[in-house]
Amino acid sequence: MAYVGRGINNISNASILDDISFSNSAGPYNLTQNSGADAFTPISPQALVISVDGVIQDPTSYTIAAATITFGVSMASSLTNDFIVHNGVGVLSTPADSVVTAAKLATDAVVTAKIKDLNVTAGKLAATQDLSTKTITLPASVSGLGTGITNAQLAGSIADAKITALSSSKLSGVVPTANLGSGSASASTYLAGNQTYQTITEYDDSVLQSNIAMLGFKVAVNGSLTRYNLVDQSIDEFYDTSGVDAAASTDENRTASGSNFYYSGVTAIAVTNNANSSATDGADTVLKWTTVTASGNLQFTGTTSVEYLVVAGGGSGGFGNSGGGGAGGYLANGSAALSLTGGNAYTITVGAGATGGSASSGVNGSNSVMSGTGITTITSVGGGGGFSGGSGGSGGSGGGASYGSSTVGTGTAGPPRQGYDGGPASGGSPQHGAGAGGGAGAVGGTGSASNGGTGGVGIANDITGASVYYAGGGGGSANYATASAGVGGNGGGGNGAGNSAPAAPGYSDATANTGGGGGGVYGATGGGLAGSGGSGIVIIRYVTPLTYEDMTLQSTDVTAGSAPTYGEFVTLIENAAGTATLNTDIKGYISRDSGVSFTQGTLVDEGTWGTNKKVLGFHDLALGGSALTAMCYKIETLNQSVSKDTRVYATSIGWR
Repeated sequence: MAYVGRGINNISNASILDDISFSNSAGPYNLTQNSGADAFTPISPQALVISVDGVIQDPTSYTIAAATITFGVSMASSLTNDFIVHNGVGVLSTPADSVVTAAKLATDAVVTAKIKDLNVTAGKLAATQDLSTKTITLPASVSGLGTGITNAQLAGSIADAKITALSSSKLSGVVPTANLGSGSASASTYLAGNQTYQTITEYDDSVLQSNIAMLGFKVAVNGSLTRYNLVDQSIDEFYDTSGVDAAASTDENRTASGSNFYYSGVTAIAVTNNANSSATDGADTVLKWTTVTASGNLQFTGTTSVEYLVVAGGGSGGFGNSGGGGAGGYLANGSAALSLTGGNAYTITVGAGATGGSASSGVNGSNSVMSGTGITTITSVGGGGGFSGGSGGSGGSGGGASYGSSTVGTGTAGPPRQGYDGGPASGGSPQHGAGAGGGAGAVGGTGSASNGGTGGVGIANDITGASVYYAGGGGGSANYATASAGVGGNGGGGNGAGNSAPAAPGYSDATANTGGGGGGVYGATGGGLAGSGGSGIVIIRYVTPLTYEDMTLQSTDVTAGSAPTYGEFVTLIENAAGTATLNTDIKGYISRDSGVSFTQGTLVDEGTWGTNKKVLGFHDLALGGSALTAMCYKIETLNQSVSKDTRVYATSIGWR
């Protein structure tokens, strides 16, 4: 008998479980009912009564996990499970305090009716309540809400009628601008009284500040002031050197003449020369070399483009029924500028005119030369002497033929051409006139029965600023009392002389420093000595040379009342050709720490105040560097050239 007492099936609060077939292991074994159809989960090990081979098992000898049981020792297959009973099912009793767990309550078992009114405290509620699926209705009058309702906890719109007096203490955070009115909110709009965003057009801060600076500049001029400070502003017009930190500035050059008071990086190129004369013609400089006793020199400190005129000495006329002397060679570059390299020395030689005498034939003049490193030597050939009999000379321009001859001197045809041939004497009988010397512009005139030939015309040149003829040929002689000697060509050529002319030496000389040819003479009984050729000349013209340097112009310090946060900058500039680019070729800076750190602003064109003259400025520049009170500005002019030459006339800075 497995047990003593009432049969197990008669216990009303017990549940009979299926027997277990042991398999030589401790388990786990499944707990089932109804011949294995239903899994059974005991409430505890103590609720089970298990008999094995007539022995009731101690609850501590096994463990329960859900609907399984595991024994503490291996259960042999030979052992018999007599029964398994689960006690406590259907027991009706009052539970002890604090023993009913949440697991013993069915889902949604506690209903509102079982909760006493006003008995759910805040401590029984979670810190965060998700009421997104609920509708909360508040009474018409609610007090004590405080400031705890945020935008995120509100959905939809709050009608205007529901907002009567919303105090600042009830608001936190930022109200989005998009919710303040219609239109687009931006830095260039404002919210009008009609709750719309309007564009700011009524007030232009930058223009006002520029105008204030301009007014200050004008006051400075009219008051003969050069630099003065206002509250939070410093103004500097460069009527003197005050306000400029010479130690921190570089390549700054101040021009102060007439109404021009400005700083720029332009400096004049130094010129070394021993020219006999120097003059200015507008913006150009004109140098002349006229002395033939010594060589001249020329040197620039910077590369310079020049215009030149190089004229050689003229040939003398022949003596005795002779032709006129040829003009000296003529070379000029006109608009084709010659570049002279800075630092190179150039030698200038002025050719002498041939001296007239009593020799039968004229003498050639001397060459004029310009030479130096980097250029092709420029040589103007001396003029040919006038012919007497069959002899004479070729040169820059050729000498004229003698009485009764067609033999002439030839000019230098080039290229470039320096002059023309001398003129012949006409054939036939009688022949009384000799041929004239050639000029730089034309051949010498032909001698005729009644006249000596007219000297070949020279060439007009305005290199000095005035048009002057150079290198005219000498006139031919005449050997008959009724014949007229030829006149010299335009360009300093000497006149010829006949047998009735005054016997005065030099009567027929050419003009000095023109390169003109001397006039031919009949002989000792008529014209005296043959005419001398005119000396040559060398002329150099150039735009007064300038060097265009990048400039840094830094002001002295001005003390602010307190460390500023923002800076304003206005400057008046002139750009020679208007090609300087803002913020590339012209830059502006402000410092609040005595120039230790500069903050660059973005310059904008704020209008004109004259031809190629601009008002430039920037405003509301957030200042960097240390927050100090030593205010100064810096201007840079970069990539300077003729077209980008920038002049700074005045500057103003402000701060706040």
